[in-house]
Formats: sequence, C-alpha cells, structure tokens
Amino acid sequence: MDEERKGMVKMYNIGICDDERDTCVQITNMIQEYSKKNKVEIEVSVWHTGEALYEDLTKKIHIDLLFLDIELVSTNGIQIGKLIRNELENPDISIAYISSKSSYALELFKIHPIDFLIKPVSAQDIEDTIEEAMRLHNRNNKLFEYKANGYNCRIPYKEIVYFYSDNKKVNMVTLDEKISFTGRIKDLMVQLPHNFIQIHQSFIINMSHMNECSYENVKMRGNIILNISQPYRKLVRKHIMDCAWGRND
Repeated sequence: MDEERKGMVKMYNIGICDDERDTCVQITNMIQEYSKKNKVEIEVSVWHTGEALYEDLTKKIHIDLLFLDIELVSTNGIQIGKLIRNELENPDISIAYISSKSSYALELFKIHPIDFLIKPVSAQDIEDTIEEAMRLHNRNNKLFEYKANGYNCRIPYKEIVYFYSDNKKVNMVTLDEKISFTGRIKDLMVQLPHNFIQIHQSFIINMSHMNECSYENVKMRGNIILNISQPYRKLVRKHIMDCAWGRND
C-alpha cells in the first residue's frame, strides 16, 4: 500500500455478513493480517444474518467496506444490497459480494458492488478488495472546487448527485441543495473523477447516486429520472459496465 494512500486512511471499518461462521473467521483473520502488514487500523464487525446487519445499519453504524454473502438463508445479500442503496440511500458503503456461485452479475448491477469474490476466498482477494475500497474512499472524500457569488467554495465529490447547464450557468444538485455557478458542462467534465459520466449535452451524473439505468433513462437518488440522449447511449452503457467490475480511476 503506497504511503500517500496509507496516510489518508485513519480508522477503517469493515463489516462481514455471512451465515457460515468459518468463513467469517477466515476473512477476519485475513483482514487482521492485512492490518498488521500495512499498519492500518481496521475495526471488524461480523453479522450472521442479513436482518441483524440491516437493523444495525438503520441505527447508523458506520461501515466503509462490507463483505456480503449472497446466499444468506432468509434475507439474501442481493436484497440487503438493495435496501442499503435504495431504502437507506447509502452509496458510500463499498460492497464486495462473496458467493459459491458465479451467476449473479446482472442482478448485482444496480447495487454497484466493487468486487465479486468466489468462495473459498484467498488472502490476495481480500487484500485487493480492501485496497480498492480504500482508494475509492479517498477519491470520494476529495473536494470539488468552484466559485459562486464571488466566493471560492469546495464540496466533497460524494455529495454531488448531478450537474446540469442552463445558458451560461452550471447547476449542481447536491444531497441538500442546488448550487449555481458560472461555467460550461464540457469544461467541467474534464476535471471530474471517473464515476461522473455525461449522459446528455447538458447533464453529468454521479454514478454513485444512480439507482437504476435503462438504455434511455437513469433514475437518480430521490427518484429523479433523467434522459440519456441518443448520442450518449452507447458510451454511457459501456462506461457503466466497465465501472461495475473494473478497477479504474
């Protein structure tokens, strides 16, 4: 783990939800070995049912990375993932699915997992997933800088839902408000992280807040539906598929 990335991460919270207790012990041990080797302080929490995990999440327990078994006995991992993204509206938890099968790719698409691990998982699987989750965590906590009403302002990228242009103004829709500033969408696009994609001449979205996507539309956080214009449809579809399983910046 490089020094810059290690320096940005303080306490890191990892959750494991699997009804196989041996698997939980195995992954916990691998995480602890990673923690010692890289000198990163990691707190591990374990659940054996999706219901217990979800109940704690509703109480605002903080998790940065969740290793989530798909084949949980009652409420399965796919259902829990949808609850995290749609009911709790939490795009910040990095979810890495673990399974004994490899046939879930399409079902997981809307949940935006960062990884899909096949049992038995290896120490290298766990290390790679932690590294990727920490990289995303650090990227999402970086700040977008802009000027509005004569002031230099900054906001974390993760709080931005989408941008849209109106004449010579750019409107930034965040989790809490709409902010307008002078600018152009085409100039804005070149400075944004990889999880921001342009879907229309006048719209850029943050995929972290995208709940659903069809060929023609995206549904964003808050059930906002935006049109994907014809010239962008193939590019948007490819970008989303690449980001679903890729490890791109």
